[in-house]
Amino acid sequence: MFIRALPYKLKNGTTKTSFVLLRSVRIKGVTRHKTLLNLGQDFCIPKEDWKELIRHVEARLKGLAPLPFKEEDKDFQNAVSHIAQRLLDQGFDIYAKNPKESVKILVDEVEHEESRTVAGERLILEAMDELGFPQLLRDLGIPELHVKLACAMVAARMLAPGSEASTHRWMTQTSSILDLLGLDSPHLNTLYNCSDWLHKHHHELIDGLYGTTRELFDFEETIVFYDLTNTFYHGQDKGELLRWGRSKQKRNDCPLVTLALVLDGSGFPRNVEILPGNVAEPETLRQAIQTLNGQSATIIMDAGIATEKTIDYLKENHLDWIAVARTKTPPVPAENPHQEFTTTGNTNIRAWKLSEEDAEQHVYIHSAAKPYTGEQILATKCAKFEEKLAHLHAGLSKAGCLKNYEKVLGKVGRLKEEYKKVSHLYEVSVTPEEDTKKKKQRRATSVTFTKREVHEERCQATGGYVLRTSHTDWNVEKVARTYWRLTEIESTFRVMKSELGLRPLYHSRDDRIEGHMMITVLAYYFSHLLRTKLKKEGIHYSWKTLREELNQIKRVTTKLPMNPRRGFLVKVDQNLSTLSRQIFDAIGYTYNPNATREKQEYRREKKVPPNPPDS
Repeated sequence: MFIRALPYKLKNGTTKTSFVLLRSVRIKGVTRHKTLLNLGQDFCIPKEDWKELIRHVEARLKGLAPLPFKEEDKDFQNAVSHIAQRLLDQGFDIYAKNPKESVKILVDEVEHEESRTVAGERLILEAMDELGFPQLLRDLGIPELHVKLACAMVAARMLAPGSEASTHRWMTQTSSILDLLGLDSPHLNTLYNCSDWLHKHHHELIDGLYGTTRELFDFEETIVFYDLTNTFYHGQDKGELLRWGRSKQKRNDCPLVTLALVLDGSGFPRNVEILPGNVAEPETLRQAIQTLNGQSATIIMDAGIATEKTIDYLKENHLDWIAVARTKTPPVPAENPHQEFTTTGNTNIRAWKLSEEDAEQHVYIHSAAKPYTGEQILATKCAKFEEKLAHLHAGLSKAGCLKNYEKVLGKVGRLKEEYKKVSHLYEVSVTPEEDTKKKKQRRATSVTFTKREVHEERCQATGGYVLRTSHTDWNVEKVARTYWRLTEIESTFRVMKSELGLRPLYHSRDDRIEGHMMITVLAYYFSHLLRTKLKKEGIHYSWKTLREELNQIKRVTTKLPMNPRRGFLVKVDQNLSTLSRQIFDAIGYTYNPNATREKQEYRREKKVPPNPPDS
């Protein structure tokens, strides 16, 4: 910067002088002088002090300590402060580079070469950094390439669930994750090798992530949930894990693999085990309990796991527990309830303390909302069962319908099996014809049914269930509310099953199966982390909804040609939508499109025409 005096002449012939603050810039290879400030005609600083004045102003603009003045000169000091303040008010940046030569863009030839998803990737990478996931992988001795690929694979399972082959396509064709991590396109086998690393250290990974999560949310581990799920595989069962068993998706035509999870009261995984598909749920609890390392926690189980053998094991090891009784639910007690309270959904609950013996308490819970729903379900099943029996009876007098007594009995048996949840409430009888000469070919004359007394008892028990627990000192409300948390955890646990690509399997080798399922567990961990933080801010969307919203934000690569052989490639992130901005702000993560703007120049080689052929 420098000061220049500009003399000018008025109409009356008088000559005056104006002072301006200038700066040298280079435009199109030529040095030009740009006016920064007009200092006016009353600028009173002598010319010999101009350089010193500029030196003081530049020090102020750079934020340096004030330079010492040669002498007490109030006009000089005031001029320094006035000029520096005026420059700051107009947004002057002393560190800004000189404007470069302007370029001409061929607007009609501008092209958007590709657009890739970016917002979800940035959100997930921020979450991974917050829990120290990349550093945890490095501490386990995993190579840097596999550290970045592991982050990319977990992000892929969260944003585009599928097999490792589909993950590879997502990385290379749809997402900007490789660009954000500074990676080149990997080979598919490299992804499989990375999944092997993740399963090899799955215990250390879960322990490390869980420890950081406990510090982040500052919660105490007092409740533990245990649950199992299975996934099915299309193909021949080659590995040790692929076994035939009871499928929870009714896919009894496929071999299965079982995933056992121990979750804390907040829904974060404590331990992960991948087991053969034919394991029984109660038999796996002992191995899961050992992961608690002697910590005193209340174990919450559903009725499928809470067998007498399991309860006896917990009692022998002095562990507290809560479970649903596997016995038949009795009718609602006639006496007044011991406690009445409401759920978060304003449903009225009545609770009775039934008994307390052998260090075990039984609690009867009755929901005001469940009877209506339960009665509707029960009535629907009963109506269908009665309709099928009436149709069978009507066919005995019609041509072409089933009439043989033995076959009618077989049909009734199949109907009882089909409607086994309500068939025991009925007494069904098939009457044969009186002719006893042809016992094998005799006909049935009627199919009748009557409701048993147990039918009314079943209706009275609708909406109720019995809880059993080792906490004999807890009141019935505390027992019920603690058990209800299992329902919340199970609904969150379904995210992994339905929204994160756990089902079906595409691998037949055990190591590939274990790697695939471990990636899904890690994806569940980070999605649950993000949803937990969002719920604290009042945002209760499912992960599927969040994923669809985030995947709409793209990173666009635009081609800006200046001439047929030269131009620029610019990569710019889209601005966030309203909901996406709420998500980032609620979690506290940053998203600045300008911070990741990239621009590079491209040049095409000039095509040399071939030499003409010899004449």
